[in-house]
Amino acid sequence: MSLHSRVPGPIVAVGVAIGLAAVAYGGGNIVAAGVAFGLASAGIELTLRQSFILSVVVLQLVFFTGISLVYLNYRSLSLSDIGVRVPGLEGWIVLGAGFIGMILLWFVASVASVIISSRFGIEQEQQAIFEMAQQDPFIFLLLGTLSLLIVGPTEELLFRGVIQTRLRETFGVASGLTLATALFALIHIGGFGISASGLLGVSVLFVVGLVLAVAYEYTGNLVVVAVMHGLFNATQATLGYIGVRFGDPEAMVLLAGAVVGAV
Repeated sequence: MSLHSRVPGPIVAVGVAIGLAAVAYGGGNIVAAGVAFGLASAGIELTLRQSFILSVVVLQLVFFTGISLVYLNYRSLSLSDIGVRVPGLEGWIVLGAGFIGMILLWFVASVASVIISSRFGIEQEQQAIFEMAQQDPFIFLLLGTLSLLIVGPTEELLFRGVIQTRLRETFGVASGLTLATALFALIHIGGFGISASGLLGVSVLFVVGLVLAVAYEYTGNLVVVAVMHGLFNATQATLGYIGVRFGDPEAMVLLAGAVVGAV
């Protein structure tokens, strides 16, 4: 009797989902750090912008995409099987409505997060992306561009196309979407910090992530949610750039910084 046949299906599904996310996220970060260390050892010092681009390319483009494609090949699934196709009219409508919904929910959830922090004395921690952007505001413009080209598509490929599809097969729609979204939010906790403030940031990300999960379930189209995700991150990056470049960076931490750490 094989191990797979002796382990309950739900445990296998959750294990696969966590394993895929951990290998993609953990492996990508380790390799990106290793490449940066290797370059530094060879006397090649990367600028802040170059380091940021290296991180996104290695983590999202190489590892998120690579792990997803390996898994799809293992399951004998093609990209078309998980909804990589040009959206129809309904898909574009869902994309627009979903994007607006994400922005509204993000704003409401972010305000609620600030109120809870104030009520319970939770200190708002500045995220790493803001520390980088205060040194070089152009980082936010890079973030917006890379979100549209790389971050949105690759994260949706892994978390919606692969992980959500896998969990939905075992747990059904409601539980599958919820579990996939929870994993999507938790895997980004490093960008917020492991603290009460970080958990609030993750909870905001969970709320907006549910919009992506529902949109993917409704349309079955990965391109729809990839563009939604990219536009959402790009909007946050734009607000962050305006805040750091022309306004009060600390104020933007409370407003635009609630979910920017997702990258």
